[in-house]
Amino acid sequence: MPSLAGQTLDKYTMLEEVGHGGMAVVYRGRDTVLDREVAIKVLHAHLANREESRLRLEREARTVAKLRHDNIVQIYDSSDPCSSSESYIVCEFIHGVTLRDWLDEHWRRPDPQQTSEGEAHGPRPLLAAMVAHQLCLPLAHAHSLGIVHRDIKPENVMIRADGCLKLMDFGIAQIFDTQRLTQTGQLLGSPAYMAPELINGEPVDERIDLFALGVLLYQLATGELPFSGRNPAQVLNLILEGEYRRPSQVEPKVDEQLEAIITKALALKPADRYASASSLARDLAAYLRSYSFEPEGEELAHYFASPEAYVAELDERVCRDLMRRATRAMRDGNRARALKLLSRVLEVDPSNRRAASMLDRVRVRGQRMRQLALLGGTLALIGTVAAGVLLIQRDPPTPARVDAGGQAEAPLPAQTDNYYNNYVIPQREPQRA
Repeated sequence: MPSLAGQTLDKYTMLEEVGHGGMAVVYRGRDTVLDREVAIKVLHAHLANREESRLRLEREARTVAKLRHDNIVQIYDSSDPCSSSESYIVCEFIHGVTLRDWLDEHWRRPDPQQTSEGEAHGPRPLLAAMVAHQLCLPLAHAHSLGIVHRDIKPENVMIRADGCLKLMDFGIAQIFDTQRLTQTGQLLGSPAYMAPELINGEPVDERIDLFALGVLLYQLATGELPFSGRNPAQVLNLILEGEYRRPSQVEPKVDEQLEAIITKALALKPADRYASASSLARDLAAYLRSYSFEPEGEELAHYFASPEAYVAELDERVCRDLMRRATRAMRDGNRARALKLLSRVLEVDPSNRRAASMLDRVRVRGQRMRQLALLGGTLALIGTVAAGVLLIQRDPPTPARVDAGGQAEAPLPAQTDNYYNNYVIPQREPQRA
C-alpha cells in the first residue's frame, strides 16, 4: 500500500506514518476543520474492497465511540463508506510508546555483565499488579456497555507521556450479540493471549478479556509468557490443556497472594475465573495495599517518568514492609512465616545485612527448639520405659479361689516368712457310728 503521508484524506492532512497492523496503517494527521492533532487508521488496500472488512472497521468506530473513559483511546470520526475513497477511523493521537515497546526496553531481566545506566531492571510483581489494575478500569467500563475487546495484549496498550495507560484498538471488539459472538471459524486475536473458549469457537463473554489480562499479568510479573511454543498451534494446545509453570517457579518474588490472583484469572473454565473486571481490580487493589501501595495511577506515573530510580525506591519500600511483617511474625512466634518473609527480603536485596542476621537468629532458634523437642521426646521415652520395667517387677495379683459351689472365696493373705507358722489347720471331728 503506497504511503499517504503528505496527502489529504477528506478533511485530514496525513503528516507521517507511525505504525501498522494486520488490518490498517496508522498515520499522525491533523484535522483541518477543528485544527487538532489526530491519529488516522486507514484500512489496508487489499482489505478495503472486502465488504466484511469495511463493515468491521465501521463497527469498530460505532462501538468504541460509545466508550468514555480516561484509559480508552477516544474515537472522533470515521469514513463515509459511500463517498470516501479510503476506509478509516480517526481517534485521539497519543504521544508515547506501546507497552510492548516498553517491555522490550525496560522489562527484560538485566544482564549481570552490564552495569550501564538505563539497563533493563527485570520484572517486578508490584508494578505488574499496578499495570493490570489500571487496565481493569477501562475493561469494567466497556463490559458494562456489553463491549468485549477480544485482543488484550501489550501492543494494544499505549503509555502516554504522563504515564497514563490507554487501551486501544477495539478493532475486533463486538457488542454482546449471540449471532456474532458464537460464530465459529473466526480466530481473531493473538494466540498467546487467547482464552480456551475463544479458540474452540464456543460462546464467549467478557471473561475472555480477563483471561488475556491474566496472561499479561503473568508476563509482567515473571518476564515470561505462561503459554509459549515453537508455533501458534503449539501455543493454542497448551492453552486448551491449561498447562503452564506456576508464576513463583519462574519468579520467586511472586508471593502466594499474587499467584492466587493469576491462577484464578487463567482458569481453564470461564466459571472458575473472575466474574468481572471489577472483582479482579478489587483483589489487585487489596494485594497492593497489603504492601502499603495505593492502586491509583500516581505510582505508575512516577515509575514511567523515571523507571530506574523508581525501581530502586520500590525495592527499598518492599524490603521495609517485608521486614516489618517478619518482625511481627517473630514476635508472634510464627517462625515459618518469618523465615519465608526474610528469604523474600534477601531475594529482593541480597546485601540486606539486617535480614540476613534475623534469618540466622530464626534458624538458630529453630534448631534449638528442635533440639529441645528431641531431648523432651527422649526423656519421655526413657520415663515410659522405666515405668514399664517397674510394672513388670511388681507381684502379680493373687487369683481368686473358688469353692466347690462355684462361690469365690476370700483371697489368701499375703505370704510372709511366718505365714505357715501362724496358720492353724482345723481338726476334723471323728465320724460317729
